Amino acid sequence: MGKIFSIVIFSGILLHLFGTAHAQVVPTAPQNDTTLAAPAQGRNVVTPLQINNLPIIESDTNSGQFGKPMTNTTQVSAIMTGDVSYLSVCPGSSIRVPFTAQGPFNADNLFLVQLLDASGKFVVISENAQNGPIQAIIPPNKTGGHLYRIRVVSTSPAILGSEIPIRLLPTAGGRLETADGSTSSRIMPGQEAQLRVNFSGAAPWSFQLSDSTTVGQTLTNPYYFSVKPEKIQTYTLTGVSNACGSGTVSGNVIVNVDANPEPRLALKDADKGYRVCTSTPFQVSFSATGAYKAGNNFLVQITDRNGEFQTISPADTVGPILAKVPIGTPTGDYLLRVVSSSPQLISDSTRITIAAPTQAFLQSDTIKLKEGGNAELTVRFQGGGPWFVLLSDGTYENNILTSPYPVKVSPYNTTAYRITSAGGLCGVGSFSGTAHVSVDVPPSTIVMEKPSQTMICAGGEISIPFTTTGRFYAANKFVVQIADSLGRFIDMPTTGKESPLKVKITPSYQRDTITSHRIRIVATAPGVASETQEIKVVAPDMAVGEVSGRSAIVGGGSTRIRLKFKNGLPPWSFTLSDGSSVQGTFLNPYLITVSPTATTEFTISSLKNACGTGTSRGFAIVTVDSKP
Repeated sequence: MGKIFSIVIFSGILLHLFGTAHAQVVPTAPQNDTTLAAPAQGRNVVTPLQINNLPIIESDTNSGQFGKPMTNTTQVSAIMTGDVSYLSVCPGSSIRVPFTAQGPFNADNLFLVQLLDASGKFVVISENAQNGPIQAIIPPNKTGGHLYRIRVVSTSPAILGSEIPIRLLPTAGGRLETADGSTSSRIMPGQEAQLRVNFSGAAPWSFQLSDSTTVGQTLTNPYYFSVKPEKIQTYTLTGVSNACGSGTVSGNVIVNVDANPEPRLALKDADKGYRVCTSTPFQVSFSATGAYKAGNNFLVQITDRNGEFQTISPADTVGPILAKVPIGTPTGDYLLRVVSSSPQLISDSTRITIAAPTQAFLQSDTIKLKEGGNAELTVRFQGGGPWFVLLSDGTYENNILTSPYPVKVSPYNTTAYRITSAGGLCGVGSFSGTAHVSVDVPPSTIVMEKPSQTMICAGGEISIPFTTTGRFYAANKFVVQIADSLGRFIDMPTTGKESPLKVKITPSYQRDTITSHRIRIVATAPGVASETQEIKVVAPDMAVGEVSGRSAIVGGGSTRIRLKFKNGLPPWSFTLSDGSSVQGTFLNPYLITVSPTATTEFTISSLKNACGTGTSRGFAIVTVDSKP
């Protein structure tokens, strides 16, 4: 579990690493740890670990913990807390926390471990250490199942390490009650009473009853078992435990043993009532205690329209009983009870609501909306709810409690909607209706904007911005075309899927040195084209530079050489044989001043313009007279 403690320096460069670990929620929702809710005031120094008196420190405000300015891990030093997130530990237990340190740390530096709660408050849980891993103790007063994080910090410099989530196991809890959740049970001699224990905390659990019955390492929750006392007896839990040790117990059950108990008949959870559908079986749970005569049977009854009770179940000797409301019974509220035949007993009554199967109707609307808009379709329900509905486009809504109910849809195209499934309390019901939603899709258009250049050399590349309206399919491509001598448009090499497009200008003909051409942008899916625009294309005859002339100067003097450009378009850039250069001139001819120290022959060594690299011819001679 440990990692190598090291400080890393490469080639004199301090490597800075910083990791942020987001806290893990345990078990499913963050909860505040009340043990960190009231930190001691003014506590800002590290103290030796005392298990029963841990220093509690407010959440970091960068105001000088450990007596030194608190730095953050964006500086050259950093601490990477080792991964302990896979551990499940109990409050009061110890863990080893590995870490890796990068960067410089002072000779008096110490490392220690902090435990943080969900609000960012922290407590020191280890002794000071010079290296890792560090032995830390989870405080025994921490609550299992809450949100905690662990980090390693240093004192010199004061660095906060990365935070790692850690899961604290909750301690065990056990509550004893009867199998139906009450606190007493009545049996006859020789009969068994059914009890159960409801657990809390982490499994597995072990527990002991007051009669010395012991159950170990069970994963079942709640845990059901039976007891068979010979006389009245009170049962309690004497202890419950899990991996984190002993927990808390509650509840007690009195089991009455009566050789001739008075029979009693009562519905279970009578206050909750029933909601059922016609012709759908449902269970009725009841409690029948005491001595019943041989041949006794139990029956379920409900009232009819006149308030008279009618039997809706077959006779049974034990509960629960399976009952079914007859087909044709009107929907509404009725009363339900259980009766016995020997002796003749009647239980308390409870409300039973009989619901009809669901009927869903999609209102036959015709709705128009713009592209990207939403529409609300109206669905009306009858029968027992809550309801659900599934539309033909996959739109699904459930737990619907009101009728009519608006269902929001966002169609991409004009769509006819229908219901493919709907139901409620009684399962899938019947459904009908169709609604039409018309989507107004604007026509697909392309608007070509002004190109980056309106005069370009043949073979050159320009950018062409554009805008669109309407829809273009995923397979669509935009292509720039140029008209040929017959007016037919020809594709040019085009790159890009969005504005701007880059295109290489490749006309099929040139009437002159500069020729006007029409270009446009076309789409392939759908097949639409923009309006044309005109650009001027220069024939691909490269520029020619001429230099000529003779001149004589005295040593230290200057003269001018005349250069003349032919073909191509300005601006021109050139370099003379002596290294003199001019970038982007529009002057033609061009006079350049030279100051040779000896007789020199000047030529053009390099010539470029928008149409590429040109050629040169001729030379100029400057004679230098060095005589005084």
